[in-house]
Amino acid sequence: MTKSPIPAPKVILMGPSGTGKTHSIRTLIDAGITPFVIFTEPGMEVLSDVPVEKLHWKYIPPAATNLQSILDIATKVNKFTFEMLTKMTDADRAKYNQFLEVINTCNNFICDRDGKSYGSADSWGTNRWLVFDSLTGLGKMAMSLVVGGKPTKSMPDWGLAQDMIRKLIDYETTNMRAGFLLIAHIARERDEVTGGTYVTINTLGQKLAPELPLFFSDVILARREGDKFTWSAAETGADTKARNVPLAANLKPSFVQLIDTWKKKGGIIEETE
Repeated sequence: MTKSPIPAPKVILMGPSGTGKTHSIRTLIDAGITPFVIFTEPGMEVLSDVPVEKLHWKYIPPAATNLQSILDIATKVNKFTFEMLTKMTDADRAKYNQFLEVINTCNNFICDRDGKSYGSADSWGTNRWLVFDSLTGLGKMAMSLVVGGKPTKSMPDWGLAQDMIRKLIDYETTNMRAGFLLIAHIARERDEVTGGTYVTINTLGQKLAPELPLFFSDVILARREGDKFTWSAAETGADTKARNVPLAANLKPSFVQLIDTWKKKGGIIEETE
């Protein structure tokens, strides 16, 4: 088996809701890639027509709450002051283990569609891509891992949750030969240097957003104008990056162009052992 001399690309695809981010996963298949998607939001129906042998997914809801737990939290909010709520701990925090389930799925991906185990993502070849859809749900999981269902969060809570996301994303971008796609919503952040604002990924806190893209090869903005869907890696006022896509706007919303450029640089779609 021929090994690729360079790992597969690591990509952030960000954009508002309704810009075709999830739908574009199917273009990985057009490029000869098998996507393995961890859904943190129920977007599976967008890809449900793709044959199971060509696309695998695992759905992990961001919180395992039920109406009773929501009622318990609402009762505490109604009954106690903010200061009292801040000092509380959630005795049922252990049930908020969805972030751990994401890590376990990366370590042994068991597909919801066919029930088969596909091993650890860090053992895959470049013919497979791991996809997180989306970062928003992952952020909720990380916070719930720290505080459980507690309605108030302290600064240390935010710091711990951010660090868990940072560690997981850094591992996926630096330790896998397989490709990695992180789908994210967007937020507008303030540039402390210029005083202006720019568009970047929406995640926990302002400090984490500029750090996460560091080890990604490409950061792409998905856009929609009417019924026209495009990508941009050269959007004014947006935090984008282009190594395997053209440094341009109005790109075709397809990963085929990205994979083709990666191949020209020496990348090889290798089979997973």
